[in-house]
Amino acid sequence: MYYMILSVSAVLFSFVFIFSDRYRAVNGSGLNSTLKFTAGSHLAGLIALLIINRFHFEFTPFTALVALTAAADVILFNICSLRALEKTNLSVYSVFSMIGGMALPFAAGIIFFHEKLTAGKIICLVLITASVALTVKKKERGGGTLYYLGVFVTNGLYGVINKFFSASHFNKTGDAAYSAMIEGFVVITCVILLAFFRDKNVRINVKTSFYMGGYGVMCAVGNYLQLIALSVLNASAQYPFVTGGVMIISTVYSFFTPNKPGKREIASVILAVIGVTVLVLL
Repeated sequence: MYYMILSVSAVLFSFVFIFSDRYRAVNGSGLNSTLKFTAGSHLAGLIALLIINRFHFEFTPFTALVALTAAADVILFNICSLRALEKTNLSVYSVFSMIGGMALPFAAGIIFFHEKLTAGKIICLVLITASVALTVKKKERGGGTLYYLGVFVTNGLYGVINKFFSASHFNKTGDAAYSAMIEGFVVITCVILLAFFRDKNVRINVKTSFYMGGYGVMCAVGNYLQLIALSVLNASAQYPFVTGGVMIISTVYSFFTPNKPGKREIASVILAVIGVTVLVLL
């Protein structure tokens, strides 16, 4: 059941990169543009999570502290993401994002949360890393190493923070309320910062609002589903599974677009399928 939940999460995450990249193509990656994208997308995510939670409000100091930490990480991730996409193509950006989102929670689960290191987890991690690396295409623009590393660390750190929240025995709210609190803190922080960083050239219209809304809802619901699964599954198993799922779904989807997958992409998805299968069976 929980792997099915993660499969839905992987479907949602398979499309979020497209929304952020298209928004960047319209408004660039300046600080004002990034803050508006972050505020708008997470407002959409907040609304989605409030609906899921039936507008039931919960609060504990511990949840608020962890949610505030996660919100700061989210803002840094979005800043690094849009700047990184200015420097390179989507495939290279995706590598840093997905491997970071998989490797750091994997390592944290083993080192800090005493999860069992199995042969299946090791094989899956290696195969998924190779699968993601195969998708890399030649860089289009140089520079931006700091932002690539920022994407790697912040995306991975988000999973570590969620694992910490899920594993903690402090007085805390439910997963939906915690997730909604993160979204709310992100929106409030960005609105405050926007008072100091203004740029009239950043256009928010129906198209860009759609990009923000699509990104925000898919990320919020996808992360919420991962939190549900974290209550049962190990982080060292969950995050490689989701990364492999994103690889598989993205490649399958590309068969229905003008940009058909090449030999490298097909080899990549084969490795991902093997890695996920080994993880589930072992």
